Amino acid sequence: MNFKRIELIFFIAFIALDIFLFMSYSQKDDAVISTTKSTNENSLSSVLRSIKGDQITYGELSNKKGEGFYISSSTRNDLQENISSLQNQTVSYQNHKIVSSFENPIKIKKTSKPQNTLDAIVSDKTKIVEGKKYKYNKSLSTKSTVVYTQLVHGTPVYMTNGQIRFNIRNGYVMGYSQGILDDVEILQEHPIISQERAVIWLYQYNKLMSNSSVEWVNLGYTRLLSVNNNIVYIPTWVIAVKSNSTGNIQYRRINAFSGAIMDESDSIN
Repeated sequence: MNFKRIELIFFIAFIALDIFLFMSYSQKDDAVISTTKSTNENSLSSVLRSIKGDQITYGELSNKKGEGFYISSSTRNDLQENISSLQNQTVSYQNHKIVSSFENPIKIKKTSKPQNTLDAIVSDKTKIVEGKKYKYNKSLSTKSTVVYTQLVHGTPVYMTNGQIRFNIRNGYVMGYSQGILDDVEILQEHPIISQERAVIWLYQYNKLMSNSSVEWVNLGYTRLLSVNNNIVYIPTWVIAVKSNSTGNIQYRRINAFSGAIMDESDSIN
């Protein structure tokens, strides 16, 4: 085991201790706060009723828990080295990402299902580098931007440095940007809170506005911290909240290990 990996594990162990202390404090605090703010198992339904009372709607939420991993990725990647293999496009390398424009825009055959066209592009080595590592992500995609997220041990990356983002104009694919997590290492395993608990935590942090709807709640990797030339990622519940009055969507992030709210300055798109 090299020194860099040992150093990363020490950082993660320190963070895990913080999570344990946070959870211990939260459980103690649950005993003294009001019923609607309690996260004890017996009062979950009360909290969910309070959420509905604030005119906040949501779909079916799973109460299933699981296990997840801290992972690390090098800040360097080999995308730039593979640019020469790409054909029929104008390519540049900016901020650790490929930025490309197709010489001949590609028509989307069915705009309601762009993946029917784009899957073939992503799997073509002359058009996309390491495309087999990515999968279409309907939740993050819009009419003007179709997103493919990199899968790391089956979990998608909800940060732009692990995504392919296709630019769509008038039904044509004009180009894309691509980032990739390279040299990924598993650092430590930890229990993950449930999808239901993540939404309850978000409500308790007053980050669920009244008269809104929870559009989706997905588990994905987002950035936690940087250590030397590596970035540590953590399983995160990413929650899309839509204002019923304005139609605007905000993305909230909940640490899937501790339930703590995460920095909103890190954009997922």
